[in-house]
Amino acid sequence: MSKPKISVIMPSLNVGDYIDQCLSSVLNQSLEDIEVVCVDAGSTDQTLDIIKKYQKNDSRIKILYSDKKSYGHQVNMGLKEAKGIYISIVETDDYIDENMLKDLYDASQNNTTDIIKANFYYLNDYDENNVKLVKDTVKQFVTPNEAFTLKEQPLFIEGHPSIWAGIYLKDFLEKNNINFLEVPKGGWVDNPFFYETALKAQKIIYLNKEVYYYRVTNPNSSTNDLNDDTLPMKRILDIYKILEENQVLDENIMLFFYNRLFRYIEIILENNNGDMSSLDYETCCYIHSVLKKIDSNIVRYELKRNFKVLYYKFMSPLLFYHFDKK
Repeated sequence: MSKPKISVIMPSLNVGDYIDQCLSSVLNQSLEDIEVVCVDAGSTDQTLDIIKKYQKNDSRIKILYSDKKSYGHQVNMGLKEAKGIYISIVETDDYIDENMLKDLYDASQNNTTDIIKANFYYLNDYDENNVKLVKDTVKQFVTPNEAFTLKEQPLFIEGHPSIWAGIYLKDFLEKNNINFLEVPKGGWVDNPFFYETALKAQKIIYLNKEVYYYRVTNPNSSTNDLNDDTLPMKRILDIYKILEENQVLDENIMLFFYNRLFRYIEIILENNNGDMSSLDYETCCYIHSVLKKIDSNIVRYELKRNFKVLYYKFMSPLLFYHFDKK
């Protein structure tokens, strides 16, 4: 029996308001030779009922049940089950263009490309009459449609990881033992996966077209839920580990990584109304430990001014002064 061209892994948890649109967009792809691996983590709304309804009419759907509410664990379950040549991960509160999988697979150059990525839209849909699409333009200067490595095109790691706007050769993932971190909830585990795949890939292709609709207005999304200010820095430390294991010294790659690092510090500050003094001791320790690893020469000569300001503020001996006074 031949392998399906793509296995689409769809982790779900209480996405009843969105799963119908999402699953329909996957099953109605112009590329029909796919399997769909739905991995539910104990939904208590109508999510599973909707998936089972679709399964009755489409034999391409498999349902797995996760005993952990962990995005990484769910995707890893899907990776073990997947039979496809390529892996796609679709988050179940989003949806995809009808030609996404075909466009990505057609660019694989006879299954020889490790990663094929494309662009995406940020989708705001506060109500049916107020839908806004914003195209991600961060990677617009990556050379499209031509194979490259990360060293050749380090801009590839700039901006959002957007791991779902792409496909990954399953053999490549298995040979390099690439899996997701299994931490509670979403846990921002797309970040280390994105960096590890990009660093280890021998052949990457980027398509400068929007194929994915990334919903940023789901109130239950892990992206919109930053209850733990240390979370972004924990993932940054995970990425540092990957960079060190792969002996990455390239300054351009590190600079783009630092841009992501400081953007995450900005997110932490935004989560605290921009008030550095309101951060707790543990969060400050994490930020400080991350910044100690930075190449000071890149800070001095190449970092953006606003990031330099953050660097010197958090590296100042005064950072922990107000904790000592408590």
